[in-house]
Amino acid sequence: MAPIGVGDVVPDGTISFYDENDQLQTVSVHSLAAGKKVILFNVPGGFSPTCSMKLESGFIEKTEELKSRGIDEIICFSVNDPFVMKAWGKTYPENKHVKFVSDGSGEYTHHLLGLELDLKDKGIAVRSRRFTLLLDNLKVTVAIVDSGHEGPFSQLESITMMMPSMSNLPRDLVEEIIYRVPWKFMRSVRLTCKKWNGLFKSRSFMEMRIAKEEAAAKELGENRMIVILDCNVRLMGIAVNDNLSIKSRGKLTCLEDSEQVKISEVFHCEGLLLCILKDDDTKIVVWNPSLGHTRWIQTRKYNSASAWKGRDYYKYALGYKNNSENRSCRSFKILRFTDETTVIEETDSRLLPVNPALRFEIYDFDSDSWITLDISPHWLIGYDRGVSLKGNTYWSVERKVSPLNDHIICFDFTRERFGPLLPLPFRAWGEQFASLSCVREEKIAALFQSSKTGQLEVWITTKIETNNVSWINFFSIDRQDIERGLSHKSFFIDEEKKVAVVFNKQGIENTVEVIGEVGCLKTWRLRLPEPGDNKCWPIVCSYVPSTVQIKQHKGVKRKEQSD
Repeated sequence: MAPIGVGDVVPDGTISFYDENDQLQTVSVHSLAAGKKVILFNVPGGFSPTCSMKLESGFIEKTEELKSRGIDEIICFSVNDPFVMKAWGKTYPENKHVKFVSDGSGEYTHHLLGLELDLKDKGIAVRSRRFTLLLDNLKVTVAIVDSGHEGPFSQLESITMMMPSMSNLPRDLVEEIIYRVPWKFMRSVRLTCKKWNGLFKSRSFMEMRIAKEEAAAKELGENRMIVILDCNVRLMGIAVNDNLSIKSRGKLTCLEDSEQVKISEVFHCEGLLLCILKDDDTKIVVWNPSLGHTRWIQTRKYNSASAWKGRDYYKYALGYKNNSENRSCRSFKILRFTDETTVIEETDSRLLPVNPALRFEIYDFDSDSWITLDISPHWLIGYDRGVSLKGNTYWSVERKVSPLNDHIICFDFTRERFGPLLPLPFRAWGEQFASLSCVREEKIAALFQSSKTGQLEVWITTKIETNNVSWINFFSIDRQDIERGLSHKSFFIDEEKKVAVVFNKQGIENTVEVIGEVGCLKTWRLRLPEPGDNKCWPIVCSYVPSTVQIKQHKGVKRKEQSD
């Protein structure tokens, strides 16, 4: 029969080998090679001088290089019994990847591959011609056959040269390839080779990638958002059209032990995410998903008589010192505070803290330390989540003399102080007001619904500073059929479509409501492919990819991770 060649599908057949547990296995070639890139090479016989000195040892020496080029399996077999192949393989103690397998009867080599070699004139039986095949999902893409009985071998060098080398591709082609890879496969891309991983350390490359991503999102009319659903952090592209389009751009899993870590809250600032762990209050993590950089930060522990379930309840904010126009040199800080409102009593139909022990502290990335701040507020933070804008963070507050949310307040990370109370354009009781939302890293939006009339109002700032604010009504609707109660809801504004996209929870299901001037346009249910914590309320925040570097702990080299 004609010998196998390029373009052929390698035939199936039975071969045998001893596994790592010294157990004899008899398997099919297809079971070893299906869906993989495999080098399959055959030699006339085990322990023969030419084979031992040149071919097999060469493959073993080059195993790591071949693996780095995408090879999944390297299989050496010969027309010998499995005992000979086992003994031959043990002569290479450094071998970790090459399988030495047996085609003892010669059936596969002679009748299926057509590569028999008659050595009867040399006192040897019919064996196999020396050959090397490169298989891609069982299809032969490279076939090198040595017709000489004892001629020099060039199989290894030839097949290495014929394989595409990641490191030899033009940079512009590599950049285009990586740009088109979805987020969820980014870790695999970075592990492809050192050169590809090195691209992610290049500011020019990352700026190009981010610019292309933003252009693609704009062309699709998408808002790129960070969404927490059931304690899983996801990047999503959300386009508000006649039918809401929500596309998951990937589960962001570049955190350590990401399959076990549950994230209860995320705070966004200039492309960095401050992630609060759901089941661990001993540490927090700051993360740049674009670069794959993280910094784990140990929190300070206090003994508290009013801790709930053994944990104090903290509010957080991420910001930076406004001392540089260069985004890559931001001096980031974390604000962490508690009024221990988990111990409460009812007074005049209000829930108030009993002897609240206020504690405000700030973590400085430069000094790698926590410092306690001397703050005695005359107000209460109404909601846990603030929004960061131009390095500072804003919350809604209520004055201690009034239970109404009718102001916001700014924490200035440069001065490490709170500013004055700034008026909201409405006066709201608890369930009437949603947490604030950031609009395009330039404005703040507030969502309010009257408990008396059901009228829902969306307001956006026209001016927002530490000590000054002005508002404009974005839209108002008089619809009482919209579900009331906004205090746990997270939302964002699409200015172009003039709608509010509100994330909610109905029972154990996550939902998204699109609300415009004509009312509640539609409600969608969000289902995840993987299980999660269905008690976790959905959270959405805008996300702007950036090349901001995370300054690491003193004397600690950045640990890079990615997805």
